[in-house]
Amino acid sequence: MQKTFLYSVYLFCMLLVITACGQTTEMRPIDKLYSNIQPLQYKSMNRYFIEANQSGCFYELYVNGRLVFEHFEQVGLMGHTTCINDAILKSGMQEVTVKLYPLGQTEVERFDTFTKNARIEVKIEKYDTQVKDSDEKVVTFKIPEASTRNKNDIKIEGLPYYEHTFTFYAEVPYEVTGWSESQDLTKMDQKQLEKEVVAFYNNLSDVIYNQDEAKWVSLVKNRELEILTSEAYNNVNEHVIKSRVKEFKEDFNSSFKRKFPLDKYKMIFGGKGRIVALKSIEHRGMSAFSFGVNRTIFDKLKKIRAFRYIYLHKPKGSNKLEIIR
Repeated sequence: MQKTFLYSVYLFCMLLVITACGQTTEMRPIDKLYSNIQPLQYKSMNRYFIEANQSGCFYELYVNGRLVFEHFEQVGLMGHTTCINDAILKSGMQEVTVKLYPLGQTEVERFDTFTKNARIEVKIEKYDTQVKDSDEKVVTFKIPEASTRNKNDIKIEGLPYYEHTFTFYAEVPYEVTGWSESQDLTKMDQKQLEKEVVAFYNNLSDVIYNQDEAKWVSLVKNRELEILTSEAYNNVNEHVIKSRVKEFKEDFNSSFKRKFPLDKYKMIFGGKGRIVALKSIEHRGMSAFSFGVNRTIFDKLKKIRAFRYIYLHKPKGSNKLEIIR
């Protein structure tokens, strides 16, 4: 009797093993996108970062026409660093634009122009991932405080807006196409372009709302592969890439879904007119494109409205908008 029972248990266990072996887990489209990626190895693997310290103003930072960082909160912000390699297509001169804005309405007063204490310092730094302790300051742009000003300093006191552009030389071992061969969108009929951009954003909103992960991957594939090459040197184990994949998966795992209409917007161009995005004029520093999604914040699942900049271009020989950043 005991032998018969043990034999039955054995057969049941074997059946479980055989069944499990016969099953295959289908890899998700997002996982497929980042699979079979071999890390790049060069003698030099520079990564460039932008950082700003500011007081008495808000700001946006653009690299080669693409917004890479913005700060519009009524709190001080110091010591942030943002990798900008995905805005650098190849070695050569790169363009940085700093856009400054007054504080507007604060808890105690309204500031429609810059005060005498408004200041900002923007730094570009690099380090070689192949070389230990290779941090190097590349360039610094600074509007000093009133106490250090002289007749040659930039003066923004009393202005409602200020913009400054400077350049720096970047040396990277890769070269990605990006928007370098794309059409100049500023030469198109702007009303027609606007219709096409709005239609693209609305279609993307549907794709995310319907949680069509495969379709989404087909739309962002070129962007993601270029970001992998330029920012992470194809290292999918980089923290920034892991965080990126995690966030994308959350978009398609979300139990909360909501479509938001585009904010009132203006079209902004970058890359010498070759890329375009819709910038909100309702929420300062934000994209006009957004969607509802669950996010885990301080260990609690919350429903949020996620704003995300989507830069579009028309590749050479094509009349169709595509996502490039």
